[in-house]
Amino acid sequence: MHSSALLLVGLLGLVACTAPAQREPALVGVPYEAKGEVVVDFGALVPAAEGAREQATPVRLERVSAGVPWPRGVVSVDGEIIVLARGRHRNAGGVDHSIEDFTGCLFRIDPDIAEPVIPGALASPRVAANAALLVRADPSVFQLPDVTKAPIDDVLMSRPYCTLIFDPVSRNLIVCGYSGVDLPAKRFRKNATDAIFRYDLRTERWHTVEQHDASVVPPEELGYAVSNVHYPHHDPALNAAPHGWLNGPNGGCVVGEFLYAAAKDNHVVVQYDLTAIREDPDAGCPPSRVVLDSMVELSSPRGSALTELLGPSAIAVQDDFLYVGYRTSSVVVRFPLAPNGDLVQPLAAQLVAVFEPWDSEKQRSANLIDLAFDSRGELFVSCSRPGTIWKVGKPDPERPFYGDSRGERPLKAPPYADLTLLTGKPTSCGNLHFDARDRLYLCAGSYDTESDRIAGVIYRVVADEPVPGS
Repeated sequence: MHSSALLLVGLLGLVACTAPAQREPALVGVPYEAKGEVVVDFGALVPAAEGAREQATPVRLERVSAGVPWPRGVVSVDGEIIVLARGRHRNAGGVDHSIEDFTGCLFRIDPDIAEPVIPGALASPRVAANAALLVRADPSVFQLPDVTKAPIDDVLMSRPYCTLIFDPVSRNLIVCGYSGVDLPAKRFRKNATDAIFRYDLRTERWHTVEQHDASVVPPEELGYAVSNVHYPHHDPALNAAPHGWLNGPNGGCVVGEFLYAAAKDNHVVVQYDLTAIREDPDAGCPPSRVVLDSMVELSSPRGSALTELLGPSAIAVQDDFLYVGYRTSSVVVRFPLAPNGDLVQPLAAQLVAVFEPWDSEKQRSANLIDLAFDSRGELFVSCSRPGTIWKVGKPDPERPFYGDSRGERPLKAPPYADLTLLTGKPTSCGNLHFDARDRLYLCAGSYDTESDRIAGVIYRVVADEPVPGS
């Protein structure tokens, strides 16, 4: 169907969905066309009365480390904080063989070292040095940059690396390789070596969980995006794993017996069975299958409709629900889970939060990055632009959270943390993590040391305790 006709279907479905119904027409936008996605306005599914403004929570910002270059994943292991180095970002000039950016490496940081963030002040030497290398990316497993080639000619590197996941049962640290090359002038060229790797703390060795076969994609088809026709790279029914399901893996979570991984560019969530890895550190690539694609039966206060959700980028679990955050559609939805961590069938999603969606004309969105729950079951969402963390609270599909900051209607609540305001300079927000003491950590690409070549900070958001009787 022609894209304009599909858009008309989507708009008609959106109008229809404003009236309560048991089953509504499909909500469909324009199909994925090299980052030119068009999405429906999910804000129309949230009753306007739910935009009532709530009071902001007073928070402070602490700096825990300025020693991990471009951090893009953070977890707790044995009382320490483990952080993943993404690789030098294109906004900083991209891949440069003269700069050691520790791409794909894991670092330990001490959570007991911290200092208050004072706008305009740099990190102290103690905080700047709070990063000890845990393990380097293994070149026999990772597709690391080829120093003999100019970055633009290296079509095999699987960096940038994003999202760090910890499976406490197998003691594996799991990393997504988004696959591409950051280039100067804020350019990016997608590669076709998308991957998931795991570092097994039992044996201190790296292994492959998933890897796309780059040879199936002609080099001339590599650009800002790679066509989804190349994913998976073979027929999974006829070939052993790995299958290469994921075009742009950048989010994931361990739930029960499974690893769930999200692929932003081909709009799927894939499930990997961890049984063999938990029993044998040297187990091969696990069995896997696609469990979610872009069309989802979605319920909201306006009714239920088969709905197109684009750009899954974050996954979390809480109270027998799998939560999926979509960067392009800028929504958070949830799916019921079975006791073993599998998705309940038939699939039925509930809308729990709405943020500013992707606008291909304006080339902007909230840029949803990550989800995290605290011990009280309250949901927090990070959005890279303009550097905000939203406190959704306990998700309630009867009253979805509204955090679209375009100003067209009242917000459900102001951002929980505005990093630009707290740091005194433009600051993006990346991955989130709550430790056992309910302290909220976040990754940021800030320049908080005297270096103008290496950036990267782990901040911690601290909520001020309410004054008794206030």
